[in-house]
Amino acid sequence: MPFSNSPTSRRRWIQLGMLAAASGIAVTQVGCLSMAAQVMHAAGMDLVPAQYEGLEKSTVAIVTVTDNSQYTNDPAARTLSRRVGEELTVNVKDIKLVREDLIEQYRDVHGYDSVDYREVGKEVGADKVLVIELTDLTLRDGMTLYRGRADVFLQVVDVATGNTVFKNSIDQYTFPKSTGQHSSETTEDRFRKLYLRVLAGEIVRMFYAYDSTELIAMDSMIASQ
Repeated sequence: MPFSNSPTSRRRWIQLGMLAAASGIAVTQVGCLSMAAQVMHAAGMDLVPAQYEGLEKSTVAIVTVTDNSQYTNDPAARTLSRRVGEELTVNVKDIKLVREDLIEQYRDVHGYDSVDYREVGKEVGADKVLVIELTDLTLRDGMTLYRGRADVFLQVVDVATGNTVFKNSIDQYTFPKSTGQHSSETTEDRFRKLYLRVLAGEIVRMFYAYDSTELIAMDSMIASQ
């Protein structure tokens, strides 16, 4: 565009210059914000903090109690214990887990209806006992949909003192959040395992700092099972 020295032309060039400057500032600000976000993420400043960090550098026994485990060795209890153990091993620093068979052996000898968690810990050489009470587990939402719900109560027992050093509860934990999975797409056994895997992740996030984006699109796990 040839330059003209008229007032209108000068105003147009001034306006174009101001627009270019403003655009440059905006790009710079976005770039700075993006860089700041990356630095914060790398430093762990945007992580959701752990509710309890005391499982680090500890030997931990996991005891899961369900509505049925007072009578027998319940598969749901075993599955949840195993999944929680796997997640703890990956995400909690320097944790050691007591072997599952040692805990089951103790319960076989002493019964399933009443458990002294401190005594369990002493017997199997644990520093702490993570107790998971899973109640009112349901997997159906109507006749044709699978949708899991359960109440969970957690406590961590310090074996040396017998004190409960952490406790929390999850009321009516529901998965999937949005809608159920049609019974023609899976089996009850497969859906139970999926639900307990997702629930295990929810439990273990109480014990380490995590990225909140982990929770985005949890329901999409249905498609990948």
